[in-house]
Amino acid sequence: MRYLRLFGVALVALVALGSVMAVSASALPTLLPNTITTFTGKSSGKTKLERQGSLAAVECNSAKGEGTVEANGHLGLYHITFEKCTAGGGECTGLGDTTGNILSLGSYHLVFDTLKTTLAEAGVAILFLVDNVHFVCKTIIGEILNTVFLGGMVLCLVVNPTALTKRFEFSCKEGAADHPLESKYYNEAGTLVSISPLESSENEGTEAEGAQVGNATTEYTEAALLML
Repeated sequence: MRYLRLFGVALVALVALGSVMAVSASALPTLLPNTITTFTGKSSGKTKLERQGSLAAVECNSAKGEGTVEANGHLGLYHITFEKCTAGGGECTGLGDTTGNILSLGSYHLVFDTLKTTLAEAGVAILFLVDNVHFVCKTIIGEILNTVFLGGMVLCLVVNPTALTKRFEFSCKEGAADHPLESKYYNEAGTLVSISPLESSENEGTEAEGAQVGNATTEYTEAALLML
């Protein structure tokens, strides 16, 4: 099977609490203070969107994003713009986007990657629900790569989830054979759930499973922490 690998970011909010707290199976991580309603973010260096079997990877110089935080503090919306994207020397552009840019939209939820006795021991993650993304690349040899991201879920871990800060980092890692390293999370009922992975289709070909790899930072207008 061919796999799509997205190197880059899906930019969104993550937070933390430095004190030790009990982790409840009936609660989700919640962002405080509740006066925070928006965030901005950016990639850590260049990003790459790559589908195994393609003649050229899609490389983007940078990515930036922004999003909202809902009143309950554990979900919201985001959008990311991948900038100055090329494949094999030719430009890649999302449908309706500025030349060289690819826009990705979706929503997110703060969840637990693991359940432990304390928050400091628990794994906090962000679950991205990615909408369909359609982009076209023309390589330097004239090949047209017409790719549709069919959406799905991406699970990324919070880096240092017990920090109290305005800027947070999350990491989306790749496992064996291009599968995502993180593929399961705990929902509000404390039940272990498997994600519905990203899928893609290139030039109207067979759908393939996807994975996302990369690091990003998000920033709030004031210092935030994670409560349960």
